[in-house]
Amino acid sequence: MESLSQRKVWYKPHQQHGLVVRLFSYFSVSLLLILLLQNLAEIALVKTMLHVPKKVQQKMLVMAEQAQTLIDTGNKQQLGQWEKQQPYYLFVLDKDQHEMGDRKMHPHFAFKLNYARGINSILDSRVNQPIFAIPLKEGNQLMVQLPYQLHPAKYFSFYFGLIQVVIAALILLMFSFLIARYLQRPLNTLRAASRSLASGDFSVRVANAVSDSSIEFTSLATDFDDMAEKIQMLSKRQRRLIRDVSHELRTPLARHNLSLHLIRKRVASEHQHLVDRLECESEEMNQLVNEILEFNQLQNTAENANLIPIDVESLCLTAIPNIEALLGVQQTFTFDIDNKMPLVRGDSRLIVRAITNLLGNAIKYAGDNAHITLTSELVDVEGQPFVQLSVEDDGFGIGPQHLKRIFDPFTRIEGARDKQSGGYGLGLAIVKEVMTVMNGTVNAENRQPHGLIIQLLLPVMNKGK
Repeated sequence: MESLSQRKVWYKPHQQHGLVVRLFSYFSVSLLLILLLQNLAEIALVKTMLHVPKKVQQKMLVMAEQAQTLIDTGNKQQLGQWEKQQPYYLFVLDKDQHEMGDRKMHPHFAFKLNYARGINSILDSRVNQPIFAIPLKEGNQLMVQLPYQLHPAKYFSFYFGLIQVVIAALILLMFSFLIARYLQRPLNTLRAASRSLASGDFSVRVANAVSDSSIEFTSLATDFDDMAEKIQMLSKRQRRLIRDVSHELRTPLARHNLSLHLIRKRVASEHQHLVDRLECESEEMNQLVNEILEFNQLQNTAENANLIPIDVESLCLTAIPNIEALLGVQQTFTFDIDNKMPLVRGDSRLIVRAITNLLGNAIKYAGDNAHITLTSELVDVEGQPFVQLSVEDDGFGIGPQHLKRIFDPFTRIEGARDKQSGGYGLGLAIVKEVMTVMNGTVNAENRQPHGLIIQLLLPVMNKGK
């Protein structure tokens, strides 16, 4: 039979890729998309922004009408005077591009006439002083130089930079979300499996659930499954060992009890107290063996439990007389069980055992003057109805750091560790296993100002069943 260490899962290269390859692919695609969208954004921005503003166009057309009126008068001096008074640097030229007024052009302006453009043309993406030619009658033209303060490219770099940042942020956000989803899915699967494993479900496996992920995650899942299988094997061996040892102890314990019975008849009366002590120790050993066997049986019969409708009130009333007999002289016990509680789905013997264990623990550890109560109520947990049985005491409570461990087997907290208090750390562990068998839960918390409360949540019987 192949051992776990020899078992390997082989994957074809075309089925999976390494995490580095996938991340490189994602980032390459995101980079190409950023560059492409930025180029498209620049083209759209040029077509949208790099035009003479409408107000400026209207003003230029008004000036063209005024220039035509002055041309019609034929007064060059008046035309030149008008050109000087305009907010823009401009000239009225004839068809041969000579000044029609008495104002002379700057040589640089004359040179730029070769690059004059229409009033609706697209401008350059850098700030300059372009010249626009507005046609007049008889081939004349009004040449207007646009001031750099009015050039729309003045804010072009700001808008384009802002668009670049927005596009890059959106693309990176989108791909970061996709990568996070891609990485989160197998991680969530592994996290859920680790929680199940920590809660005692050693049958959990994750290799098939993450088989379509990267090689790294698949290898991690395979290692996790190997670990879970080894833990499951060790747990089975441990349970089998405890069960076998407990069974084997019963025979010598029975012979031991028989021997003590025979010895008692032959021991002098002044030594009978020694026999009493031996019988007490033997009884404690028998009780420990019985609890270990019951705990082991509960762990192995969770799936095969025979759960039937149970009346909680009657079960509590059945257990109460036995509990009252265990009370100390100064201890008090009260109960408030609602007789209108709905039926729960469970096992009557197990429910009585859980209630008895909780009340017995309270009697042992809450103190000589403790007041213990048992109450019931109907509660709703995430839309599911439960009957809640609460066992409360006004003792010293349990340190917050120990609350999560009190339901672990063989756990004895602080003062409960001494021999005088009794117990083996299995009482609450049996309660937890009982609730697991019946699909319920058990919770423990400290009361205010002091004391402990433990709640059993039993699922209500479905009326349709």
